[in-house]
Amino acid sequence: MAHGEIIAYDLVMVLLSISFIILGVVLIILCRKRPVEIEETLPIKLCARAYSLTDIDVATDGFNHRRILGKGRLGIVYAAVLSNGELVAVKRIHSRLVLSNAGFGFSTVVKSLSLAQHPNIVPYPRVFGGPR
Repeated sequence: MAHGEIIAYDLVMVLLSISFIILGVVLIILCRKRPVEIEETLPIKLCARAYSLTDIDVATDGFNHRRILGKGRLGIVYAAVLSNGELVAVKRIHSRLVLSNAGFGFSTVVKSLSLAQHPNIVPYPRVFGGPR
């Protein structure tokens, strides 16, 4: 290899390295998480009201399979229409989770559900009339 070829090779490698560094910086800037702006705000209820199983059964048409919104490891979510016309989601927890540890199953599942940071989930103390 001639002296000129070695210099050209080194120059190409330096330029390639610099271009990779610039590409990396540009990708980091473009892919950085930006705060999501919510275009529409939905009203959030800060307290839960207790409903009887009869009211829930009527609102979900007897937990009709056509009203299923989704299924998860804790239970099935149904669309329900309350007697005042309000549309709500009702989560029916799987009976195996409630009955597996008699007395502790339901409380544990409700506590784990209430730990989720989501605007549609009421924190645990508020469900049972605790401090707000």
